[in-house]
Amino acid sequence: MRKLFLSIVAAGMTLAACNAQNGYKVTGTIEGMPDGKAILATYDGSKLDTLAKSNIVNGAFEFTGNVSEPVGALMLVEGQRFQLPIMLENANITVSASQSGLNITGSEGQKIYDQISALNMTIQQEQQKLMPEFQAANQAGDQAKMQSIQEAFQKVVEEVQAKQNELLKANADSYVAAFVIVSGMGQMEVEQLKEQYALLGEKVKASAQGKAIAAQIAKLESTAIGQIAPNFTITTPEGESISLYDIKGKVKLIDFWASWCGPCRGENPHVVEIYKEYHPKGLEIFGVSLDNNKEAWVKAIADDGLVWKHGSDLQGWKSAPAKLYSVSGIPHTVLLDENNKIIAKNLRGEELKQKIAEILK
Repeated sequence: MRKLFLSIVAAGMTLAACNAQNGYKVTGTIEGMPDGKAILATYDGSKLDTLAKSNIVNGAFEFTGNVSEPVGALMLVEGQRFQLPIMLENANITVSASQSGLNITGSEGQKIYDQISALNMTIQQEQQKLMPEFQAANQAGDQAKMQSIQEAFQKVVEEVQAKQNELLKANADSYVAAFVIVSGMGQMEVEQLKEQYALLGEKVKASAQGKAIAAQIAKLESTAIGQIAPNFTITTPEGESISLYDIKGKVKLIDFWASWCGPCRGENPHVVEIYKEYHPKGLEIFGVSLDNNKEAWVKAIADDGLVWKHGSDLQGWKSAPAKLYSVSGIPHTVLLDENNKIIAKNLRGEELKQKIAEILK
């Protein structure tokens, strides 16, 4: 199932003004963490900026420093797939993480972040509950059941997002709000991101995180419905260069996928059927793979009978076309008219077929 939910990366910012003390001191223990090196860093949606470093000894660590204003930070551990959000302000902050749970005290902003994280957890739990049912329907080819499950999940997502927006609006001048939006904006379409950005106060909009949100909006608008799709050039399985504009058709579908993507492979038979029916009427497809392994990519093309044009830079999630089109999950589709104007996005199955039929009638 394509990620419909707003994924909140572990990060955030504080509500309170800096305390009277001169700096911050973050001390804590993480049960089971090997000795090593840890860093405390900020994240603006594209890069990390290190604030402080600490040794981890017997699970214990300590960061000290000073911030000019409350800021959301991530604690990262070298060589480990670990990140922990810490709402940082000039205060004494204590972190305790174990199998029984996580507790962070001393930061007022953490309270806001924890409320939003709890909402996000509701979405994740609902997804986990529905996933087996969705996969069973997919294997059975029951499109109606799959659509029903998608709609039920989307309803939960919309309800949770409405509650999240209420929290963001109530804390519009909080750096927590800005960083929560930054953390999830990679999963948002432009209208949703603009809606959340509008909830922020002017001071927060002028922050690094606020500016990062504005930049992401501008990027998303460049590939929004109604815009001319930006051209790109990548390499075919045969080693030749091919660009989007090289492909001519009354309707063109950019299909972002990968050999390792289960939902993509599950969707491929439907795309094959659509291609067989509508290619004679003017449909062209451009498969853009987020693979790293050329052999796996080429094998999947052959195994799934994908007889249209394909290209990849074999950079996985670092794929230049995927970044250009702000692809955050696959399968991801972009439908173009004969003049390369974007007319629809993220249609699959029967919805995709109906849209193409409507244009090529």
